[in-house]
Amino acid sequence: MARRRKALAPKGKDEDVRIVAGFALGSILTALMILVVIIAPPATVGPSEGELAPDFSADAYAGSNWENFKLSDTFDYEWEEGESGEWILIQFIDTDCPYCWSEGESMSNLHAEWSNDVKFITIAVELSLSGHDSNREEVESFRDQTSYGTDANDGDGCNSGRDNCMNRPGNTHNWDYIEGSSNIMKDWEVSGTPFLVVLQPDGYVAWNQGENKGETIEAAMQRVVGGSQ
Repeated sequence: MARRRKALAPKGKDEDVRIVAGFALGSILTALMILVVIIAPPATVGPSEGELAPDFSADAYAGSNWENFKLSDTFDYEWEEGESGEWILIQFIDTDCPYCWSEGESMSNLHAEWSNDVKFITIAVELSLSGHDSNREEVESFRDQTSYGTDANDGDGCNSGRDNCMNRPGNTHNWDYIEGSSNIMKDWEVSGTPFLVVLQPDGYVAWNQGENKGETIEAAMQRVVGGSQ
């Protein structure tokens, strides 16, 4: 005699309700996420403290070839205050600027102390001043301390042509040198050099030299970067 198969129990109303409720909850969460994205104000972009640093894409020299560099590629957008992360020190220079020439040594000292926690970036720009004409070869020589120009104060070399670039104070700058432009200077509101800015790992401006008159970069690094550790 054939055995009868046990009839399946019909789904109850409670299970139907749970399924409907699950779909409804999922829809509500999706709507809320979309609403947060729409309502959340976009980050204010600018060089002032608390703003998201202006992005740029330009050629960079790191000791061999000139290759494309995008600033935002260095940002860790998931970083939160109190966490470890790589901070960013941006320096604007003009290779013919005498103050930038002197600052070469302090930058070397800062790099020796902070390179494990901070990414160094130098942006070489050209100020609209007589005797401030530069080119890639001059920028390379300024960074690498290789021979370019003379020490005869004849307009040929770094420091407004006063010095051979190989004699720049400090050591070789083993970090990216960016080929700056008038657009980058405008976005960062740079009117003179040297000019320094410290960024948090997420790309937000933590310290702007122009907003902290009288505070040295050494003191700022200790307060901003050192104080976060």
